[in-house]
Amino acid sequence: MGYEIALERGWKELEETPSTFEFAVSFLTDVYLVNPKERTISSTLGEPHRDDVSILVLHYLIGIRKQRPIEKEEWISFREIEGGISFLPAFEETVIKPLVGGFDRNPEGLIRNLLQRFGGRTVKCGDVGVEISPFPEGIIKIVFWGGDEEIPSQATILFDRSLARIFSTEDIAVLLQLLVRKAVEGVG
Repeated sequence: MGYEIALERGWKELEETPSTFEFAVSFLTDVYLVNPKERTISSTLGEPHRDDVSILVLHYLIGIRKQRPIEKEEWISFREIEGGISFLPAFEETVIKPLVGGFDRNPEGLIRNLLQRFGGRTVKCGDVGVEISPFPEGIIKIVFWGGDEEIPSQATILFDRSLARIFSTEDIAVLLQLLVRKAVEGVG
């Protein structure tokens, strides 16, 4: 699928900060074991290997090691990160639109998925808001507003600015696509 170059670069960059041990990285609903020496990433749940997830896990490890200490609680949207405005139409189509669709079909089911599957917590914002941490560092806030006959439902995703210091704009888009895809699974 064209991820070979990104994976190779990720492994090489991780090798620049040598380590003789494995890393365990929590991501969404799984823990991934990263062995830099053997260049392997495996899911503790036995999930099928996905290159996009492997790249995110590698980039997380690289980013978190470069960005210490991480400041928290400065909320930004996708359009506010470097290059985000250029990706905005694709982001709206692949992330926000499916998220709103899931909310329209089954708001209770979608919120339940976000809370139970991802260990989220409700927050006071919009009609309903949920905070989750897809990785140990970096919080995402998903905010929903229910629609009516005149105004359609809406959603926005905010994240702590620290996430943009760990990941590139493209990585954040992929991360949020994976999150939304898993969140709307089985919602109806």
